[in-house]
Amino acid sequence: MGLDYRVRCCPDGLVTDRRRRIKVLDCTIRDGGICNDWAFSPELVQRTFQALTQAGLEYMEVGYLTSPGQFDRDKVGPWKFCTKEDLDGVVTSGRMKLSAMVDIGRIDLADIPRADDSVLDVVRIATYAHQMDEALKLLDRCQEQGFETFMNVMAVSSLSPEEVDLFLKRLAVSGVDNVALVDSFGALFPYHVRYLVHKYMNYLGEDIKVGVHLHNNQQQAFANSITAIDEGVDFVDATIHGMGRGAGNCPLELLLFYLDNPRYDVRPVLDMVDEFADMRDGLRWGYHLPYAITGYYNVHPRAGIDRMRREDRYECREMYEKLSPRLDAASKAG
Repeated sequence: MGLDYRVRCCPDGLVTDRRRRIKVLDCTIRDGGICNDWAFSPELVQRTFQALTQAGLEYMEVGYLTSPGQFDRDKVGPWKFCTKEDLDGVVTSGRMKLSAMVDIGRIDLADIPRADDSVLDVVRIATYAHQMDEALKLLDRCQEQGFETFMNVMAVSSLSPEEVDLFLKRLAVSGVDNVALVDSFGALFPYHVRYLVHKYMNYLGEDIKVGVHLHNNQQQAFANSITAIDEGVDFVDATIHGMGRGAGNCPLELLLFYLDNPRYDVRPVLDMVDEFADMRDGLRWGYHLPYAITGYYNVHPRAGIDRMRREDRYECREMYEKLSPRLDAASKAG
């Protein structure tokens, strides 16, 4: 056995070859848009599209499909809607597939376009477990319209094992192409991911791909991505410089370093990092203690987001103590 070409103090072969079969979905514009109300300029989205294409990524999620009237277009940028007019001239059909997300209750079935008439290849449905009836109707419509379909069941960390079993059983017979394990609150550690990945794969079978969409509240998004890869998932979400709601997501550049796959070229992504890094100070995504506290307590990050908008001190001790009864109650119930 030879030496690791990069870290010579270790033997080669310590890393599983499973990382070579991973497909990467970049959702910088979609999830990162939560930070700035999707107000990216068309020029920036176009440069991002070109960089991701040159980097060899398989998927780019360029925003949301949303029905007219759901949001004031004077207050929300175009990537919350991804109309044909928004997309034309910014992204083009090619080797890298283009995805848009839909939220239950914010898209009418009649507003799902035909895949043949769109540059989009994939529609990804974001749903909570209790909305599965509506999600499956939307899934059927997207399939009828000719799209590859993904499903994100959000806030899985807030569900009981029986509730997870129930939605996985329904998805297993739905015809969906991909299902992502979604850590909406950034609450999971690698041992949680290991358990859940196997549960997802066991229920969904070989014909439905399993991926992960992970948030970085407790600095675990990258570690959890590595764990998921080692356990055999098929795709991983990431964003440039980790941009995303609250604490953000797994940083794309770190993921590509880890995958170390010759089919990817990290250099075009590195060319884009400065542009997103320049936004970070103002928009304040990434690891900050208020987000870590919400992740630890397994609650929605809105409380952390509110703290981060303050101009004065975070007062994290007070926030921690205020939320502590939540875990005390859960411990007694368990």
